[in-house]
Amino acid sequence: MINKHLEHPEDSILNQGKEGALSILNFLKDKSSELSVKYDGAPAVVWGINPENNKFFVGTKSVFNKVKIKINYTHYDIEVHHGHTPNVASILHLCLEKLPRVKGVYQGDFIGFGGGSVYTPNTITYSFPDNVEEDIVFASHTSYHGDTIKDMIASFNYKDAVAEEVKFLSTDAKITRRDIKLDLLISLAKTSVRFVKFPDKKEGEVIKTIVNKFIREQRELNPSDLAKETGFHANLFYLYNFVREIKLILMSGIETFEDVQCYIGDTECSHEGYVMSNDYGTYKLVNRKQFSYANFTVKQDWKR
Repeated sequence: MINKHLEHPEDSILNQGKEGALSILNFLKDKSSELSVKYDGAPAVVWGINPENNKFFVGTKSVFNKVKIKINYTHYDIEVHHGHTPNVASILHLCLEKLPRVKGVYQGDFIGFGGGSVYTPNTITYSFPDNVEEDIVFASHTSYHGDTIKDMIASFNYKDAVAEEVKFLSTDAKITRRDIKLDLLISLAKTSVRFVKFPDKKEGEVIKTIVNKFIREQRELNPSDLAKETGFHANLFYLYNFVREIKLILMSGIETFEDVQCYIGDTECSHEGYVMSNDYGTYKLVNRKQFSYANFTVKQDWKR
């Protein structure tokens, strides 16, 4: 499994129907979960030793492309593959020089070049108490295992990266406070599953598009309004919102450990979210009302 896209827990109700709803409620209840901070960096950078030829490389997620694979072993490769996006190319040039040449393949988010204390790589602005002395600010979060790039399996919560010229941000996170209401709310949500007619996968994709449209337009996810637009009973969306609320209560008890303040514009905010893994899967925990609207509308200057 390549780490290209993680789902929101509540979307499992739309993707996988009744089975997905029960599974995601078990996911949120599991007390053995591992968590890491989801930094809002850009672009995502993949680097390491290619097991197929033992050469060090850097790249974007395009190293995992099925057709036009873009793996960069040299500065010349970077210009060939990414010269049309100078900002991305300049980031990869420095990553090729500075990221640690350790065995394995890894992924992280580029936050910025060193020398400053305030960085806005994408939607969130990160403010550090002091200027960064290292050449790169970087948040690593995933390691890969396998004999070939195309068949690699992702393991999340990679926190062991070290390099003298790279400031690797702490992605450590843990649940330090668990609301006593959580288990009761999860039990109630499981009971309500029996009263819901779930969409099939194709219908679920259409509904997800409509939900995202509501978020983009800053509209409340009102079950009656969603029922009118989708043709599905409002009970589906009451359950959807119930799962979102359980997720937010769980998130309120998460503690992080990097000394950094986060802002959207001039307004202080929490981190973009977290990645949580347990026996029921791996999902991203994001306050979509706070963050997703901003993410939908932000200008992605790093691409230009």
